[in-house]
Amino acid sequence: MTLKIGFIVNPIAGLGGKKAWKGTDDIDDAWSFFEEGEKYSFERVKTAIESIPTSIPIVFHYCGNPMGEELLNLFSFEGKEVYQPNTERTTAEDTRNASKVFLDLKVDLILFVGGDGTARDVASVIGDKIPVLGIPSGVKMYSGCFLYRPQDLGDILEEMYFGDITFAPEDIMDINEELFRKNQVQSSLYGHLLVPQKTGLIQGGKISSSVTTIETYESMSLELVEVFDILKGIAILGTGSTVYHVLKSIGIEKTLLGIDVAEDGKIIKKDVDEETLFQTILNKDVRMVLTPIGGQGFILGRGNQQISARVLNAVKSLKLIIVSTSEKLQTIDQLELDLGDHVEIEDIKNGYIKVLTEYHQYKLTKITANSLD
Repeated sequence: MTLKIGFIVNPIAGLGGKKAWKGTDDIDDAWSFFEEGEKYSFERVKTAIESIPTSIPIVFHYCGNPMGEELLNLFSFEGKEVYQPNTERTTAEDTRNASKVFLDLKVDLILFVGGDGTARDVASVIGDKIPVLGIPSGVKMYSGCFLYRPQDLGDILEEMYFGDITFAPEDIMDINEELFRKNQVQSSLYGHLLVPQKTGLIQGGKISSSVTTIETYESMSLELVEVFDILKGIAILGTGSTVYHVLKSIGIEKTLLGIDVAEDGKIIKKDVDEETLFQTILNKDVRMVLTPIGGQGFILGRGNQQISARVLNAVKSLKLIIVSTSEKLQTIDQLELDLGDHVEIEDIKNGYIKVLTEYHQYKLTKITANSLD
């Protein structure tokens, strides 16, 4: 038996993360950065393919440059080019066209590289006809079709080859990027994909937080002031409604979906990109307030790529503060990081961290500290 894999790369996926673009849909500047050498999605692909055991017989049915050919030529796996895009700046239509080719070829698995936008394009053609798996490389990755980490790909393919894995339909969600950039979240269901099922390797879809009382946010904010002195010194304020409402309770009006920097309780940098954040916190003592994505557990590397490994390694000292409602924590098995490069975070070295749920109330929660390596 030989695994037939249809392979699609969205070349500009993920470029909007560090730049605080909230995605790359309809962002022409992304192609300029790609052509100048910024190839975030390519690095994710390399990490994923390097994890595949060479003992597994695989044939990659791939797309011409820049949608996969260059990357597969770096490895010894057998490959066949089956789709050639018409232009060097590819579009969603290329993803859909390539998916149609893979459907005709009856591949065993479609492996795509991108985020929710790419998943949406694949789903519009494939539905639940062929198993699909995403190498996470976007800014928005709320759909339930992605690996937790690119380096987990080899384990999934090995289990597929030996027939030890099941498949199930997962929701494909996407967010309106134009509204997202205006601090408004409008997510829609765009269909389903048949996805390999493996606990700890395949992320679930994002689960929205339940309604939380103002008193809960206020109690968490009181802890931030009394215990963590959040109104003194430099603080990185993460994305998400939980962080937004907790900080609002103490008079800090942060952006809902961006990364802000506060000093002595006042916002000094709003909706920053990675470079601005790096320059602002360089060699500073920093506290950082984050909340996990419901149903997935990510606190870094998904939706907040501005807080990069480079940023984390640039601080003089870091105090990590995780806030979450108890209801949200019940949807999460463990906290996750997807940073790509090694970082040292003292608070999570033992694989656990305390998550603040209310005033003086914490839940000791497992965190995948090994993903920092």
